[in-house]
Amino acid sequence: MPIDKEQMKKDLMDESNTILKEWNEPFVVDTISVMNAQGKTTFLGSLRIFDERNVPAIMREVKSKFAKYGKLTVRDEKVVPCCSARYTHISFNIVVDNA
Repeated sequence: MPIDKEQMKKDLMDESNTILKEWNEPFVVDTISVMNAQGKTTFLGSLRIFDERNVPAIMREVKSKFAKYGKLTVRDEKVVPCCSARYTHISFNIVVDNA
């Protein structure tokens, strides 16, 4: 059965925002990008974590909650913008084989 890309996008946004809310992070995920390739679909998302003490726990939650969707890759990077608060950027991509 083919995947419902719009539903999966919505589920990933909802789960991302739930994680952020649980950790009192102000960032809101308002989009998940979808890339279609032959035989595969990749979902790309990112979160901004302003309290660096929350980063390890949020990374664990993202990994545990999103692994069920497909092949998951999670990365993090510290960002120090010139004109706003520093944060950690957590990005994830999920590759799903099209059925």
